Amino acid sequence: MKQSTINLLLFFTLLLFVSCSTNTKKVETKAGQKKMSVIGRWVLIKSEDSGFRKTDHQNQPSDVVLNIQKNGFFIVYDTLVDSKWRKKGLPLIQERTSGQWKLEDSLLTMIHDDKDTSFTEDFKIVRCDGDELVTERSNKKTTVYRTYGKK
Repeated sequence: MKQSTINLLLFFTLLLFVSCSTNTKKVETKAGQKKMSVIGRWVLIKSEDSGFRKTDHQNQPSDVVLNIQKNGFFIVYDTLVDSKWRKKGLPLIQERTSGQWKLEDSLLTMIHDDKDTSFTEDFKIVRCDGDELVTERSNKKTTVYRTYGKK
């Protein structure tokens, strides 16, 4: 009887060890996947909507910059790049909006701070590599795609 109890205990210990090591491998596989990094300074290159209206944002007097910071904050601003406009004495940077962001899978949520209130925008990340960030934002009427380049 004593030997069978020891064998049974040994069997359950072995079973527990095998099941724990299997779970550890799954966690390592998930952690080993490449996470997309949206952190950085992104300049708006082009935008287009589902109505095939395209807007080229390059070669303009100012760039629209999306600066996503590691600490969970973001800022969207215009910065003058044309030397003729810079000579006019205008501020080089004009803030559009700022707030906090979070990324879950491919859903980028931006919580904008606007004086006394705040509002939320959700973007689907279509593509994000080291040089390009493409977002998609949909509402009832249209879908807008924005392409940003790393600066």
